[in-house]
Amino acid sequence: MVAGPIGAVIAQLSVHAAVQDGARPVVTLPGLLQAVVLAPVLEELVFRGGLQGLLERSRRARTEWLPGISAGNVLTSVAFALTHLMVTSTWMALATFVPSLVFGRLKQLYEPRLVPAMSMHAWYNLCFLAAACAWGANFQRGF
Repeated sequence: MVAGPIGAVIAQLSVHAAVQDGARPVVTLPGLLQAVVLAPVLEELVFRGGLQGLLERSRRARTEWLPGISAGNVLTSVAFALTHLMVTSTWMALATFVPSLVFGRLKQLYEPRLVPAMSMHAWYNLCFLAAACAWGANFQRGF
């Protein structure tokens, strides 16, 4: 639970340092709902429910590469990070790898339920947006 806020602050410090010309991200209510509800639900269905579930049907993919982390989880997390390259910077996409391992571990612990992974994913995204607002993002209430 604590990793979400800590990681978000670190990510936002890096973003804040890289922002030029006074540009700041704008957080809208639809964007908030997308980041905290839609993305966690859909991404966990696709990556943990779909890809990781498919990979972990083989005995080889259930082998632990790290303590408590299966090969299927690692491979799914690589795919998760690579997919984020389509919507964010390279370093931010790569920064999704470790949280993805956490979501995958929750999938392993609570199988077949994905709600714990979805909830943690939503928490991480909310922490990231909160850090963005704290570091100067504009929050638009209207849409």
